[in-house]
Amino acid sequence: MVALLPDLSEQVKKTIGYRRELDVLELLQRALPDEYCIFHNIEWQSLQKEKDSHGEVDFIVMNQAGDLLLIEVKAGAVNIINGKITKDYKQNRRDVVVQIHTQYGAMRQLLSKENLNVHVQTCLVLPDFRVTESAIVGLPRERIFDSVDFPNLPARIIKLLPPGTKDKNASNVKAFLSNHLDLVPDVATIQGQLLQTIRGLSDGLATWVPRIKAPTQRYRIQATAGSGKTQLALSLLNEVAGSGLRSLYVCFNRPLAEHMCRIAPGQCTTFHTMCIDRYRQGGQIIDFRDVDIFSKATQHFLNCAPLDQELVDLLILDEAQDLQPEWINHLLNFLRPDGRLYLLEDADQCLYARKSCELSETVSIECMDNFRSPQMICQAINAFGLTSKSIKSKSPWHGDIPQFYIYDGGEHDLIKKTEGAIQDCLKQGIDVTDIAVLTVKGMQQSKVLRQENLASYSTKRFTGDFSEDGQAKWSKGLLLLESVFRFKGQSAAAIILTEVDFAELSKAERAKLFVGMTRGTLSVSIVLTQRASDLLVQEMCAH
Repeated sequence: MVALLPDLSEQVKKTIGYRRELDVLELLQRALPDEYCIFHNIEWQSLQKEKDSHGEVDFIVMNQAGDLLLIEVKAGAVNIINGKITKDYKQNRRDVVVQIHTQYGAMRQLLSKENLNVHVQTCLVLPDFRVTESAIVGLPRERIFDSVDFPNLPARIIKLLPPGTKDKNASNVKAFLSNHLDLVPDVATIQGQLLQTIRGLSDGLATWVPRIKAPTQRYRIQATAGSGKTQLALSLLNEVAGSGLRSLYVCFNRPLAEHMCRIAPGQCTTFHTMCIDRYRQGGQIIDFRDVDIFSKATQHFLNCAPLDQELVDLLILDEAQDLQPEWINHLLNFLRPDGRLYLLEDADQCLYARKSCELSETVSIECMDNFRSPQMICQAINAFGLTSKSIKSKSPWHGDIPQFYIYDGGEHDLIKKTEGAIQDCLKQGIDVTDIAVLTVKGMQQSKVLRQENLASYSTKRFTGDFSEDGQAKWSKGLLLLESVFRFKGQSAAAIILTEVDFAELSKAERAKLFVGMTRGTLSVSIVLTQRASDLLVQEMCAH
């Protein structure tokens, strides 16, 4: 198959069919002979003494002689008025032919500067539009391939750009395109593709776990981060709802419970929410300013037997490693005698040093496959020894190792380095709303969580206050600031772990790093002190 630069995983590429540009890419990669090479999703910048030129080319096809064909793809409808082709972008109308000529001129200028004497051509692909006019201003009709031509596009490309004869000049052109142009896959596109792919791949637990049958109907799923525990829970809840039965989903983390409430049927809640609700039903006054309110409500809840109408046919206890054994044992009282129990847990994510709950007659299922985290992040997690067993990367995205940002321990440098990590994510094309800055500190100790603005963006963060009905209050902002404790069970395209500082890589520190690093689907950055960095490097060398 023809070479594709930069490379895209096959798993990612198979999910791309919704975008016409990548339909073109897939068609060309499949049909063009090996004498060709395709560069795609290209942003270029040409810095010269008198002019700073910027541009974008959808695809560049190179033959074995090093000659180039610049391909511009315009999906959807275009306008042809008086022989001119234009494309509407919101309130702007762009002249397509002018854009193509600009790309051609800039490319010729760049190649000339590098003394690369190769032939350059251009063409326009309109996969969804039929051109009926015979004359187009500024572009020969034979260089325009519309919806009628699309099925035969590879043959038309070969006619415009024959394979040629092998020439050492081709390797120089390839090196130039790879090193002197900024070849970057469209991050927004990749992110959408990854989310679709990850969901599809991590459906494995949701597919085969419900097929396992045990007389006791008690199942203990010990699965690593990103293995698909949420998909499994959602599948089970939908199944029970479709049968007209009752279900109860309980976890420790409130944001995760709120997320499940939005996407799943049945009752989805946290353990402490159940405690507060029962405390209120008992006629007690709820004052969230009372630091002991949750302890009082918990003890009251543990002393109360469930009502008959509260018994359920399916009980799912998620984040079970963060639930006290006595809590779990009490929650089992809400399950009907013939009901099903699914305990979802990951000992490597135990942030609160809880003891493991001993349950008899359970079927244990283990899964160390991570579908969410990039491959290089999983390798780093294993190298740092953050888990009891090595996790297996199943993500189609290769990614990069975590970027370290060393700060001197002071607040000023901490904020500066955290903002630097944010700016680097933005430069990669990641939107600010797809970045999550996570601190490993609690709310009272964190300096980052107090910031109203970071990197010139207003921040969205938990204020520490609750409404009268117990709802958490948040500040209004674009950039999410959270702790790893509250962000469990969630994910973001880019994760920035900050305030990482420790004198010993203890079990607790390993758990916080593991939870934080497994939240990112595209990239992970770590803002840490020199001593923390040294300890991680030492651990990596030991492995």
